Amino acid sequence: MALTPSASYDSLVNVPTDCGRVRVVPGSPSTSYLINKLTGVNICTGTQMPARGTSLPSSQIDLIRSWICQGAPRN
Repeated sequence: MALTPSASYDSLVNVPTDCGRVRVVPGSPSTSYLINKLTGVNICTGTQMPARGTSLPSSQIDLIRSWICQGAPRN
């Protein structure tokens, strides 16, 4: 998955995972697999992100949830 600034949106939004879930569902953080990976809840493959062993602060996860709630705009 490419997460460079120019490619990350197209790698995340409305893109299915290997286990059939969608990485980011615009407007729906509860069905966006990215939120599961960041919180370590209901993961179908791999481990919680980031893989370095330290979770993102809840304030950063909340910002990502908010972005998804806003329709995951390309900004």
